Amino acid sequence: MNLSNAYEEKRNFIRMKMDSPLQLTLSDKTIEGVCIDLSGTGMCIELKEPLKIGSQAVVHLPSQQSQISAFNAIVRVNRVMEDGDLFYYGAEILELLS
Repeated sequence: MNLSNAYEEKRNFIRMKMDSPLQLTLSDKTIEGVCIDLSGTGMCIELKEPLKIGSQAVVHLPSQQSQISAFNAIVRVNRVMEDGDLFYYGAEILELLS
């Protein structure tokens, strides 16, 4: 059986691979990290620091092109996967900021 024909994408938004530096600002500190991927409703963030599930933060993803604005949003951490000294967070985009 060919599984590629049986697979159906369940997501409403396609993930766009990024591998771009970002800043995550919590109420008391700013952390440098990497945006691994981005979709219309969420993102995967790589950090070297642990965060609690449910934490809300402001994400700043600078633009690499001067004619395109930076990406700024309020996100909520919904899940975490730990790999050695790195943490990968599934974050839901709650609000886009200008």
